[in-house]
Amino acid sequence: MADSNSQDFFQKLLKTFYEILKPAINMFSDDQARTELLGSLGITGTAAGTSTPSTGGLEAYINKADDEVEPFQLASAIADLTSVVMGIEGIIQAALASDDASDAGEHVAGELVTALLNLLTLDYLRRRHPEVHAVVELLDTLDESAVAAGGSVNFIKDYIGGFFKQIGKTFDTEESTTAVSDGLFMAISGGLFYLEHYLRSKGVKDLVISANYGFENVTSATTANADKITNRTFSYSLESKSRKKDKFFNTLVFVPKEQQGIGFVTELKGTFGDTISIDDKNKIDYEITGDGLFRIGNPSEVNEGKSNKILLVYTYENKDPKKISLLDKPAIRFAFGTVKLGLMVTPDDVLAKGILDIHYEFNKGGLTGFPFNFLPDDIKDKFPLGIGYSATKGFTVDGDGNIGTGSKSGSQDGAPTPPKTMAKTAEGGDAGGGAVEAIVAKLLNALHKQIPLHKNLGNIVGLDTLTLNLSADSALKNFQLEVSLDFWLKLGSVITITISRLGMTLNVKKLDGNGGILGYDLTPGIKWPTGAGVMVNAGVVKGGGFLYLDPDKGEYFGALELSFKGLFDLKAVGILNTIMPDGSKGFSMLIIITAEFSAVQLGFGFTLLGVGGLLGVNRRAEVEALRAGLKTNAIKSILFPEDVVGNINRIISDIKQIFPIQQDSFLIGIMGKIGWGTPTLISIELGIILQLPDPKILILGVIKLALPTEETAVVKIQVNFLGVIDFQNEFLYFEARLFDSHLVGFPLTGSLALVVAWGDNSTFGLSVGGFHPDFKDYPVVPTLPGAFRDMDRISLQLLSGDNPRLGIECYFAVTSNTVQFGAKAELLAEGSMGFNIYGMLSLDALFIFDPFSFSVKLEATLALRHHSSILYGIHFAGTLSGTTPWHIEGEVSFGILFATITIGFSTTWGEPSPGVPDETQDLLGLIQAELDKAANWKPIVPDFNNIHVTVRTLRDDEEVDLLIHPFGAIAFAQRTLPLNFDIKKYGNRKPLHDNETNFSITKIRIGEDELSFSAEKELFAVGNFEPLSEAEKLSRKSFEKLDGGIIISDSGKLTVAQSTLDASELDYELDYTYDDSVGKKPSVTKFPHGAFNNMIRGAAASQSNLSWKNVNKSPLNAPVKTKVVDQAYTVASSSNLAEFDQNLRSGSYAEVLQSLNNIIKTKPAMADDLQIVGVHELA
Repeated sequence: MADSNSQDFFQKLLKTFYEILKPAINMFSDDQARTELLGSLGITGTAAGTSTPSTGGLEAYINKADDEVEPFQLASAIADLTSVVMGIEGIIQAALASDDASDAGEHVAGELVTALLNLLTLDYLRRRHPEVHAVVELLDTLDESAVAAGGSVNFIKDYIGGFFKQIGKTFDTEESTTAVSDGLFMAISGGLFYLEHYLRSKGVKDLVISANYGFENVTSATTANADKITNRTFSYSLESKSRKKDKFFNTLVFVPKEQQGIGFVTELKGTFGDTISIDDKNKIDYEITGDGLFRIGNPSEVNEGKSNKILLVYTYENKDPKKISLLDKPAIRFAFGTVKLGLMVTPDDVLAKGILDIHYEFNKGGLTGFPFNFLPDDIKDKFPLGIGYSATKGFTVDGDGNIGTGSKSGSQDGAPTPPKTMAKTAEGGDAGGGAVEAIVAKLLNALHKQIPLHKNLGNIVGLDTLTLNLSADSALKNFQLEVSLDFWLKLGSVITITISRLGMTLNVKKLDGNGGILGYDLTPGIKWPTGAGVMVNAGVVKGGGFLYLDPDKGEYFGALELSFKGLFDLKAVGILNTIMPDGSKGFSMLIIITAEFSAVQLGFGFTLLGVGGLLGVNRRAEVEALRAGLKTNAIKSILFPEDVVGNINRIISDIKQIFPIQQDSFLIGIMGKIGWGTPTLISIELGIILQLPDPKILILGVIKLALPTEETAVVKIQVNFLGVIDFQNEFLYFEARLFDSHLVGFPLTGSLALVVAWGDNSTFGLSVGGFHPDFKDYPVVPTLPGAFRDMDRISLQLLSGDNPRLGIECYFAVTSNTVQFGAKAELLAEGSMGFNIYGMLSLDALFIFDPFSFSVKLEATLALRHHSSILYGIHFAGTLSGTTPWHIEGEVSFGILFATITIGFSTTWGEPSPGVPDETQDLLGLIQAELDKAANWKPIVPDFNNIHVTVRTLRDDEEVDLLIHPFGAIAFAQRTLPLNFDIKKYGNRKPLHDNETNFSITKIRIGEDELSFSAEKELFAVGNFEPLSEAEKLSRKSFEKLDGGIIISDSGKLTVAQSTLDASELDYELDYTYDDSVGKKPSVTKFPHGAFNNMIRGAAASQSNLSWKNVNKSPLNAPVKTKVVDQAYTVASSSNLAEFDQNLRSGSYAEVLQSLNNIIKTKPAMADDLQIVGVHELA
């Protein structure tokens, strides 16, 4: 018998199958053993006269060495193995036929054969691989009686499903969830402890791991339910000793079924990533980032950013894998190389995946003729095979060598690889199929390989890459084999054409009836190219272009770059879609064209360097993506992109994100490139884009300064900026960021943002480098939730590298009610053995206008440290606030080894605010004065109505205050005192009368008529009307919308003046112009009133789109327009977040806070039971 190490892959595979079947072959060969085996299957028949086929050819094949095997022997061995399986089925059918008590047919015989094969497989595992069988028994996930029930699909479903049932049923109740949490998380805690010690034993001492599970609760706890959750909460942290910024904290807890569904809640904070090399073959890569809480399960919830991610990858690198031989002529060998096992957790998914690198080798083995003459002598390559399980996608198989990322494979020319999965049958129905078929289909769909050829035929035709691609549906009823070629064709010395993936396809379809080849219909077809390119080298014109085609996705894009010698460079990028995101047929297009040329003088040293344009049909601008593009420089994919052919994939990816498809939306843009100086020292690339029909203007640009030249720049500053004028949402926004900038080699970073909003959400904000650390009332920009949230300090690193490090940073900001500025200098010099010198000096100042106050914080530190532990150091922190009174407080700390001495101080001086205890304000008089001011009353047009006339101005001799259109309404607005709000102070004064602190308008009458009205909101500085702590001044909004006016909408009752319409007489003139020689004078007559009214119905004014008949199709006083509230607050229970009273909801935090205080006044016992939450947080 040949040594197993000298056998090829097919010999080992068939030998395994033979050893599985051998017990059955032996038993069916003996009459008594056959009867006992059939009896165990429930068959009383004997199947006398039947026997299993001979296995001589199979045994001869599997016992030979690989160099002794002939190709035809493999076919003979497969035929013997097939005959054995069919022979076993024949014996069972014969036994069933001779069993008088059974009426089973072929269908039952097939199930019994499958059940027998399943049992034989388990028996093989028990005999040859007892460790695998022991694991199966230990997990208790497979019932052997279920195996005997038959069906390979049921076998797999019972085995895999049984495991998850064992785990899943432990999350039904609080007690069972606690039990599994105790076992799992305590094991993980011990594992992390062991991992840290193991890594240290291997010389990895930079990683510090801390873990904690549960806590020791007290018996008198008032939050028993919360304690239960906390007691099964697992937390751990990772920290790098050498990189102080690398810190990560993670908290994990399971949610039982009885608490709104089984789930897994995790909270991430920090950033951590590195590679741990255990030895030359084993390593661990980890990348952990996050800032928020999210839940995975049913239902899934995400409370904060989508950037949360945990990625762990173990790699075993097999540098010299042993090859397994498949054939000798031609020689085909393969080997299993590097293995990766990974886990990725995000708010959207949990992915566990294994990746195996499969190496293969192809050699012609001395064969000649077609097609071997066109193939390389020796092809050696590898491809990854990834198998994993995703919580959202289920079982996955792909050819991606990465964990948690999309496939990076593509065609030779850089075009993306078309999708490989056949999800539908030819008839368009669902593919269907069982579990086994689906797994096989996924494996087949993972077969995609590109073989480099690099053949040059007479320098006219070049063969670059041969692509083999196989796809199948999940029911294995439809297959498609693709054989395509990447090649180039030269047309003289001027033009070269490249074609990507042109070839043939073979479509294989399962027939419903008999016929075809083995029941399948084979249809060849043409594989149309996915891309085409052209290169031109004509002396005067040089350049090229590329076109990508994907009819299945309905997507086509391309790029063109031509240089006209001595004239200009032309670049164009375009994308066209014929299938919309919802799958419907449609049309969407975006084109960018630019032309750059030699400098054209404009005067004052300015030059015109280029022009361009943009056109988008059924495309809109995604401003948040543009904002992100300022930081990543994706804005350069739009403004005068560089190397459009080489960067086509990145440019198209950016365009898809920045300008997504949207029906009935259009984009029109112009671009210009302007320089200053000769040679150009400063260049400005500017684009203006108009979005219609909802008008929005985008201004985007790039400013570059390079001294002395861009190639040898000592000073380089690049500012990417974006401006937005949104007329529909009523705001103007501007943002700018420094990108890849430096001064004499020192990095320079920073950002700027400005917003001016008008209308109902009016606001103002300007920030250069961010805000005061304690300031939380960021300016709100409609439709841009990320604005002002991720700003970079204006910073300059004065030393290159990280050791030593000396940097300075600063910021300045102005909002509607504050001025802020600050600066910070930081020094770090590290020595050997973890010793370092650290120094820091910072200043943060905040001035609040209404009511006026300020706070200035100063902090300084100088220390000698070992890692982060202070050996000798001094630290000062102090705050100065004022102005009436002045107050300073802070502390000075001295640290010497393990001892720290802290001296605190707090001093107040100066006079308190004059007259605070005594001065009062007549609030009722203020509000009465506001009611008497004519400027506070104004006529308005009701919603859904248009009045195409102008109300005349009042004459000096008229004794009236206001003119109102008969169909209009009156609005009263003031910003002196809020209505329906308890006023505790007015600036620095207290109310004159304690019973005059809350004012409301309850009735409005004209004569005896009572008018209906509604409240209107105005912006008020809450700190003017109730005392706020220093912390509240920083954390709460400076201005909140409170009731400040009303709208009177009974327009019919508002018309109290006499009509001022003057009647005019109209004459009708008839002029007969058929014959001028008649000489008849035109006749002037009076029209009857009825005839006149009938005539004006068809007049031009009546038929106009602006006429009353066509415009006013809503009631005179139509209901107000529906508005979306940005944020709403309410009072809720502290224990279960149930809403206390729906009538207390308000868009103003101050109003809800007063409602809560009023409840506590009447029911003090509820002080700990109620809280203020956002409406979206309610249970």
